[in-house]
Amino acid sequence: MHPQRDITPPRPHSRLSIAKLLLAARKGCLLERGMNCLLKLLCGCLLVSCCSAQASVVLGGTRIIYPSNKPEVQIALKNKDLHTRYLVQSWVSYPNDAKAPFIITPPVYKLQENRQTLLHIIFTGDKKSLPADRESLFLANVKSVSALSPDLKDKNTLQFAMKTRLKLFWRPSALKEADALRAFEKITFRRQGDKLIAKNPTPFYVSFGELAVGGKSVPVVETKATPGAISMMVAPFSEQDFTLPGSAKGPVTWTTISDFGAQTPQREQAL
Repeated sequence: MHPQRDITPPRPHSRLSIAKLLLAARKGCLLERGMNCLLKLLCGCLLVSCCSAQASVVLGGTRIIYPSNKPEVQIALKNKDLHTRYLVQSWVSYPNDAKAPFIITPPVYKLQENRQTLLHIIFTGDKKSLPADRESLFLANVKSVSALSPDLKDKNTLQFAMKTRLKLFWRPSALKEADALRAFEKITFRRQGDKLIAKNPTPFYVSFGELAVGGKSVPVVETKATPGAISMMVAPFSEQDFTLPGSAKGPVTWTTISDFGAQTPQREQAL
């Protein structure tokens, strides 16, 4: 015969044990809530830090017009932060991020606290390679990163590089500024199914500030390859389609952004 094993059944939890378990569970919940709060706080701090850094280095414009008969154009760059220096890198690209035939001087610059400088943009390509009867689009890129304070140099830190992109319009000298300022008046629209088709018969890029049908705003479509600011634009002598808002009826209204970054008066057209 096999020797009988002394099998002790599991003991039921006493009231004290259950209380301990409940207390531990409560502590676990409090710990989890604390971690969630900490994560939210950290995210909030990072967001505030990003917004603060983004607001510190500012450019003196929202777009750049480069007349083809000018040797260079300039744009102001200012550091509004009273206590932090920034390292700034600048370059010009095509909308697809390929390198464009421009140089910006200085390409890398240490922007001191509460100081400003001028970025000089110079075309280095062959002017004959660009259309002479219409504008060409490029992007000016400005990336800034704040300098580390001496107290943080030997510590683990998380830094963000803030990147700003401005539209740069190469404008042939034969095109007049006065005509550019009135180009928005010549845009026409038609409805095609669930699409709104905008036609631009001018040699200028037209960027919409507001675009609505029957008082409903046309949605901005933004992808990694195409920022919203570019998708809400019509190229020279071209058409651009936009998705109509659901059940939108009535006239189309629009404003555009002028050479000076201001919004034009509103226009209206029946569909």
